[in-house]
Amino acid sequence: MLALPTIGSSSLTLPAAARYTPSRDTAHRLVLFDVMDTLVADPFFRGFERDLFGLEGGIKSLFAVKDQASFLSFERGEITEAEHFATYFSDRRPVDGQAVTSYMLEKYEWLPGMRELATDLRAAGVPMAAFSNYPAPWAPLVEQSVSLSTLVPWAFISGEAGVRKPSREAFEAALAAVGREASGVIFVDDSKANTDAAASLGIASIRFEGADSCRPLLLEMLGLSKL
Repeated sequence: MLALPTIGSSSLTLPAAARYTPSRDTAHRLVLFDVMDTLVADPFFRGFERDLFGLEGGIKSLFAVKDQASFLSFERGEITEAEHFATYFSDRRPVDGQAVTSYMLEKYEWLPGMRELATDLRAAGVPMAAFSNYPAPWAPLVEQSVSLSTLVPWAFISGEAGVRKPSREAFEAALAAVGREASGVIFVDDSKANTDAAASLGIASIRFEGADSCRPLLLEMLGLSKL
């Protein structure tokens, strides 16, 4: 397990063992999973604005005062975590970065049914990899909290790659990371923009709406009987 962050999380990195290692075994197509709100619950959309900043009115109340360009730059690795927190709000009010990262570390959890699905796929010999739009310093927090790589190792993190879904460059980088052609993967993501982009590149895709609907679709595409 990674150590808890002391001030922020910029010093944390994913261990090599958490990274996806390409394999020559192509008996099954590889499943490229999005992470936030596909495998793991995103704390940002689950009371974050109320619990950390005392904002009422739901996530829209935070978006009304948040500098979203700052997060997108952070998610592409263009600015550091400290720079992101310094520019978090449009009015530049101070943000306790350690409180934010500690909160997220506590709140990450597998979405219902997804750890079970990933476990069953692994038992069936289906390779899986994580393809995530996320800041590089925060991926280790997810790993520490839910041990994602024990089932779905990390192949692509936008904060490391400098590009993010739905760009063609992000998909090309993810395919290169797993050593597969477009025809050799199935992409699962909760974002329609991302699954549409994947389909336009010849990548079979499933828009994630929950484990119960994802499981039969994925098994059918993999040519597997019920697990």
